[in-house]
Amino acid sequence: MLRALLFDFDGTLAETERFGHRVAYNRAFAQLGLDWEWGEALYGRLLAVAGGKERVLHFIEHDRPPMPPGADPRQLSAEIHRVKAEQFATLGPLIPLRPGVLRLVREAHAAGVRVAIVTTAAEAGVAAVLGAHPELAALVGLIAAGDVVEKKKPAPDIYLWALERLGLAAGDCVAIEDSAIGLHAALAAGVPALVTVSDYSAGETFDGAAAVLSSLGDPATPARALRGTEPPGGEVDLDYLRRLRDGTVCNRGGSYKVT
Repeated sequence: MLRALLFDFDGTLAETERFGHRVAYNRAFAQLGLDWEWGEALYGRLLAVAGGKERVLHFIEHDRPPMPPGADPRQLSAEIHRVKAEQFATLGPLIPLRPGVLRLVREAHAAGVRVAIVTTAAEAGVAAVLGAHPELAALVGLIAAGDVVEKKKPAPDIYLWALERLGLAAGDCVAIEDSAIGLHAALAAGVPALVTVSDYSAGETFDGAAAVLSSLGDPATPARALRGTEPPGGEVDLDYLRRLRDGTVCNRGGSYKVT
C-alpha cells in the first residue's frame, strides 16, 4: 500500500528558484549595498550547492566577489540570507503551483495517503508560498524543512527525519523531486523517486529515478515522459505512483541525462 507522498519544495511544488529565490537574492544584495548580481546561468551553477546560507558562502569563497572591508564571510552570508528571506516573503505568494500538484494532493488526501513536504529550504519560504494556497497547506500533514537536520540534501537526513516522524518505512512512500541533489537524498534514504524536471534542473543527470517527467500533468499541460513510461492521460495519479514504486511501470536502472 502506498501510504505517503513526499514532495520536495523548491522547483517541485512551484518554480520558486527562477521566479523567487534568485530575484530575492539580487534584491538582498542591493539592499545591503553589495555590487553583486546573480544572473540565470550563475544561479543555475550555484544550485549545485544545497542550502541558502551555504550557497552564498560558496559564492564568496569560490567566485571572490567584492566584499565590504573587514567582512566575515559567514556572518555576511547569514545576513544576506536573512534579508533574502524577507524579500522572498513578498515574492513567494505570487508564484503559481506547478501543473498537477494540487490535483494529485487532493487525490492523495481523498485516498488516505499522507502528504509531506521534505526540503532543506527554510520553513519561512515554504510558508510564504503555501500561504497563497490555503487548500494545499491544509492537506499537507508534515513539513520537514530548514535546519532540523545538520546535513542537507544530497544527504538522506531530511528524508530519514520525515520518515521517523511519519512512522513509515521508506518503501511505504514515493518521493517527488526536481533535481539530482534531491533525487540522491531520496534514494539514499531508500525512497523510490519520481523526478519532474524544473527550469533549472532540465539538463541534470538523474541516475536511479523511477521515471523522469516534464511535470505531474493536468489537462492543459499533460506530463511528457523524458525517461520511463508516460502516465495515462498525461496525468500522474496514485495508481501510476504505486506501479512506479513497485517497478511495474518503468525500469529504474541505467544512467541517462535529460536534454
